[in-house]
Amino acid sequence: MTPIHCSFQNSLVEISIVSLLILEFAVGLLGNAIALWTFISHLKVWKPYAVYLFNLVIADLLLSVCLPFQISFYLMHKKWELGPAACRTLIFLLSLSRTSGIAFLTAVAMDRYLRVVHPHFKINSFSTKAAKIISAFIWLLVVGLVHPSLWAPKIEKNATECPSFSPMEDLTLGNIWQEAVICLQFLLPFSLILFCNIRIIKRLQQRLLDQDKQPKLQRSMALVTVVVVFFGICFLPNFLARTLMAIFQTSENCQVLQVMVHTCDITNSLTYLNSVLNPVVYCFSNPVFRYSYRKVFSTLRGRQRELQPQGLDGKDSCHTVESPGLHVKRTRV
Repeated sequence: MTPIHCSFQNSLVEISIVSLLILEFAVGLLGNAIALWTFISHLKVWKPYAVYLFNLVIADLLLSVCLPFQISFYLMHKKWELGPAACRTLIFLLSLSRTSGIAFLTAVAMDRYLRVVHPHFKINSFSTKAAKIISAFIWLLVVGLVHPSLWAPKIEKNATECPSFSPMEDLTLGNIWQEAVICLQFLLPFSLILFCNIRIIKRLQQRLLDQDKQPKLQRSMALVTVVVVFFGICFLPNFLARTLMAIFQTSENCQVLQVMVHTCDITNSLTYLNSVLNPVVYCFSNPVFRYSYRKVFSTLRGRQRELQPQGLDGKDSCHTVESPGLHVKRTRV
């Protein structure tokens, strides 16, 4: 139990979290909106890889929509005033968007692994329709994993707390399930992504002996490395913080609990950074995304001259190694 008179409010921590969340909301919403526009406007032929990336964009946009409520929560000094139904809904949507984003990032890594390391496997001939079915299954699986968050929190009608954002005082089935899902959504995907990318890098290093393919293969190696690094930066700190929180949960030392809670709050906010960094993955995957971002940012900076798109046929993409690629419409600029 939490010691009496032990407050978990800290203005400096709350201001830091709010600043981070505002940055994640603004940059993440803009970056993923541009990616969605690129998918809709420029992609002509959809391959399985593109289907997984598209669903990743949807998950990241859903997360961005939820962040203003998180910002409001910390601006109100960790007081929740929208009622229990809104609290449960927000917890569910945050869990859904974050977990599905991790799942589709893992699907992208698995797809790349199979195409590079095992190019002759039958699964590599899956159609776009099959990829859509797999994506639908992933969404259903994630909903099944996180739906207990809709009923797990015990909230009084006039409560000013949202249990997902407060210390877990009671070891209820719902709370244990929620922590287990958070643990699983880090350990399993991170292990798979790390394994896939190590194998991919080893295979690509062998192919780097071909001088003509070196630039493209180096971009592919950079891409798979970026996925691992981003995943570790965004999710490893929160996993470690939650592990320590579980260890010190029964401590009666107020200062220890305060440090644990503030650390969990900060690292939990870091997990949303993944939605901001994912557009970098899109830029590595195909030149059309780099062109879209350059065009938008040039417009925002007031430049009138439009940049000519480079390699809109996908030949500059890392998919020349991993997949027949993302085919894009040729546009007149």
